Amino acid sequence: MTGLPETWSVPVVRADFDHDRAWQWIVREIGAATEEGFGADVEFVENRTLAGLDGLAIAARYLPAYPWEYRHPVLFVADLVAMAAPDHALLVVNLNTGVDAGPFRTVPRQVQAIQNNLSLANMDYVEFERAANPDGVFRGF
Repeated sequence: MTGLPETWSVPVVRADFDHDRAWQWIVREIGAATEEGFGADVEFVENRTLAGLDGLAIAARYLPAYPWEYRHPVLFVADLVAMAAPDHALLVVNLNTGVDAGPFRTVPRQVQAIQNNLSLANMDYVEFERAANPDGVFRGF
């Protein structure tokens, strides 16, 4: 089993390679600054060995950087669902140990808010998970 590359920034993992235009749009949306001027501190990971895997399988390949902790609080996954959906909602997978919270989805323009707030410990993962709409997608507060 191949592990994900160690990244200095929160990973945005591509798990579908059939929708290049959708991927390019997602990358542009995440790379653009918010209206408030915040940017996302992320690294885009394109590794074809991850094609077709779900978020939890990808997280299992992401090895902890410290003895029992991950370097990052989350990872974002651009899977087939994200690529095919009109809003391209990415899967957000919790990497924090001891936090009982499942994955949820987010529109690409909210990656900045999630990454910034979790990396700085301004907010908790659960706050974003609970703020997701009934369809399971976080679109902002």
